[in-house]
Amino acid sequence: MVAFDAVARHRSFTRAAEELGVTQSAVSHQIRRLETFYGTPLLRRLNPGVELSAEGTMLRAELAILLDTIAGLEPRLRRRADRRTVRLGAGTALAAWWLVRRLPSFQAAHPEINVEFEPIGTEQDAASSVDLRIVWTSLAEARPNSTQLPLFQERVVPVCAPRLLPEGRPLTDPADLVELPLIQKGADPAGEWSWEFWFKTLGLSGACSRGPVLRDMGLCLTSAVEGGGVALGRSLLIADAVADGRLVQALVATPHVSSSKVHVARWRPELIGDRAIRTLVNWLARETSVTVTAPEPGYDAQNADL
Repeated sequence: MVAFDAVARHRSFTRAAEELGVTQSAVSHQIRRLETFYGTPLLRRLNPGVELSAEGTMLRAELAILLDTIAGLEPRLRRRADRRTVRLGAGTALAAWWLVRRLPSFQAAHPEINVEFEPIGTEQDAASSVDLRIVWTSLAEARPNSTQLPLFQERVVPVCAPRLLPEGRPLTDPADLVELPLIQKGADPAGEWSWEFWFKTLGLSGACSRGPVLRDMGLCLTSAVEGGGVALGRSLLIADAVADGRLVQALVATPHVSSSKVHVARWRPELIGDRAIRTLVNWLARETSVTVTAPEPGYDAQNADL
């Protein structure tokens, strides 16, 4: 059943085997035993990947409920101590610019749960060291299931320190943007993280970027706060800096550009139904929702039409 759940979530024997720490053939053998037991195919083998049959879809829906129920028995059966430690992992930029300053409010509301935070570089780095991790992944990988919950998809917004702009106000003419130093994340950014993409979107043909190249989003935002240039910021990460005036939107009219990736809270399969994990994930979802519904960067509450 656990092997089937892993294959159903990942749509892959290989990734299911990696998660469970067994060989791909062992997972395939377990699935065939299950299909023999039920007397019907549960999966359709594709190349690549797999998809659920109608019977497999029915089983997965029932199985998710059963696994949650069984996992919910664990605290009572093991008689754990009242206080529970959850090891939480996330990228350094997300932690420094959004998460860490909010954790004290969680601890105050849930003193029975102790959160140990661990910065992580890649999902593989965190696979065995944390209970719950916040990953930034593609939309295709962000579907909700028994081991993950999507949080939200960010906007990409050009931001800078107010002192970099005339009278500290956003630029009305996009062409003025190219006169400012433009901070680039990485040596060869693509899509919405490329200034070439923004020049094309803003109708600035022939423009080219100049400015520092930094490989970490947190460093890009730090440089922007210190007046180093205009950075392409993520709406979750810049929310607090915009709210307290350290950063402002560089343009008065900024195209609505969504990130091609989304934040997802993901926990280990053996923690499905765990009360502490569920409490922390629900809190993360609420906090990100609050950030999403906050005024957009550049919003002027005093001059807004009410």
